[in-house]
Amino acid sequence: MEPDEENTQVEKTRQRRPPLLALTFVRKATNADSSTSVEELCDRIYGGVLMNDKKLKFWVDEVHDKNCFLLLAKELSIIWIDSPEYWCWKNDEKEKCYGGEVDVTVAELKTVCWLQISGAFKTIVLSPKTTYEVAFVVKRIANRRGWYLPVNLNLTLPDKTTQGRIENLEKTPEGEWKHILVGTFVTTPENVGEISFSFSETGNHWKSGLLIKGVALRPKD
Repeated sequence: MEPDEENTQVEKTRQRRPPLLALTFVRKATNADSSTSVEELCDRIYGGVLMNDKKLKFWVDEVHDKNCFLLLAKELSIIWIDSPEYWCWKNDEKEKCYGGEVDVTVAELKTVCWLQISGAFKTIVLSPKTTYEVAFVVKRIANRRGWYLPVNLNLTLPDKTTQGRIENLEKTPEGEWKHILVGTFVTTPENVGEISFSFSETGNHWKSGLLIKGVALRPKD
C-alpha cells in the first residue's frame, strides 16, 4: 500500500468507532472509567497498551483495523530460562506504546546447546475472517555464534493441522529487531481455539548472542 493510500485508510479508521472487544481490552488495561472519551480510548487502542503484568501488548492496526498482539518473552516457555549460565532477563529494551516508549523485559541467550522456545494463544480475541501472521521477534547481538544451522519454526492450529519451516539466522543483521515468520492462518470458525508455536534448534552445538522479545500476531499485509 502506498503512503498516501495508507494515510487515507488510517483517517477512515479513526472516523469509525473501534471494535467493542478492543474498547473492553483497553478500558481494563488502562483502568479507564466512564469519563474517558472515545477519542482518548482510540489513542490508547491504536498506540498500544501493555496487559497481564506487562507480559502482553495489545493494539489495533490502523491500516487494517484489526486486533494485534505481542506475547512478550515472560509469557513464553523457554527451556533453561531459570539457569543464569544459559539465559538472563533484560529490562531495558523499548516497545512503542500509547504515551511513548516503555521498558519491556526480554530474554537474552548467553549460551545454550538445546534451544527451545514455545507458547500458545487463544484465537477467540483475534479479528474474524482475517489472515494472521505468527512471528517470533528476535535480535542478534554482539559476540553471537553458532547460528550456521537453521532454526525450526512450527505452528499448530486448533484443528490440529500443522505448519513448519526453517530459517537461517546467520545472515540476520545485528542490532535490529526482526520478525521471524512461523506461519499464517485465517480466523475462521474452524480455527477458534488455541494455537501453539515453537522456535528451536537442538543440534549438538552451542549458540549465543540472541535476544527474544516475544511472538507477534498481526494481520498479513
